[in-house]
Amino acid sequence: MEKRRGVIRSDLIETLSSLGCRVLKDEPLSMHCSFKIGGPSDFFIEIPNERALSEFLKIISDDRFYMLGGGTNVLFSDDGYRGIIVCLTGDFKEISVSEDKILCGSGALLSDVLKAAYENSLTGLECVAGIPGTVGGAVYGNAGRRDKWISAAVKSVEVYKNLKKELINKEKAGFGYRKSGFENCIISKVVFSLKKDVKNSRLKKISKNMQKRLETQPLNTPNAGSIFKNPDRFSVGKLIEEAGLRGKCAGKAQISGLHGNFIVNTGGAFAEDVLTLINLIKEKIKEKFGISLETEIKIIK
Repeated sequence: MEKRRGVIRSDLIETLSSLGCRVLKDEPLSMHCSFKIGGPSDFFIEIPNERALSEFLKIISDDRFYMLGGGTNVLFSDDGYRGIIVCLTGDFKEISVSEDKILCGSGALLSDVLKAAYENSLTGLECVAGIPGTVGGAVYGNAGRRDKWISAAVKSVEVYKNLKKELINKEKAGFGYRKSGFENCIISKVVFSLKKDVKNSRLKKISKNMQKRLETQPLNTPNAGSIFKNPDRFSVGKLIEEAGLRGKCAGKAQISGLHGNFIVNTGGAFAEDVLTLINLIKEKIKEKFGISLETEIKIIK
């Protein structure tokens, strides 16, 4: 049975619009994620500042909503989302630099923050070079490489929790492999504490990381990044290759021939195609290696 479609009262739409929010109805989610897959959301709301965010949380506190960053690690259902998708824009994209600190809104693009660090001779964020998406999403999922994560550069995170704004220091953030302790929070701002690059080595590190991603990942085909988390002491990509699954297809979705832990949309793929491949990989890896895989991407229904 299909879930009931969400409804926002017209006066609430007027209130949100007066605060600068952009409210869209039946917005195709395929337009807002790197997979280019997904049906319509009942409502899609762009929130431009903290006042609007605070009011939104008071008004919509009992409604179902999902906070969307850059949409680079999500798979939306073909049926869409019965509720509200929220995207932070405007002030939440701002970036400022003070000595060795960078303060940015959670909606700022990682690439823009990395550029600001480079232009101000700051080092410490090279591990996210080439990773798409926003600061909020990257901090929430502790993005990075196998040996270094964005959490290493985090000083503090401003969040909204239970309608209240809190400042959480790195030590209390609960960072781990591909995770943080912000599951029940909305990240609004992040402060990064970096170091002056006295040896001027940051460009070399950025170029090296970018080149490695270009050579090993299918960046030119719609995808959502790594599908699974790497188990201890194992590379999922190598396990998938050893299981003979590279290149396998379901509809228009395909396990990448370049990197086994990527599933790509070759053109017109459905979420169900991707889920078929995810289940196939889980079954084969469990059968061949006795390893249970955990998905890294968020599957939103």
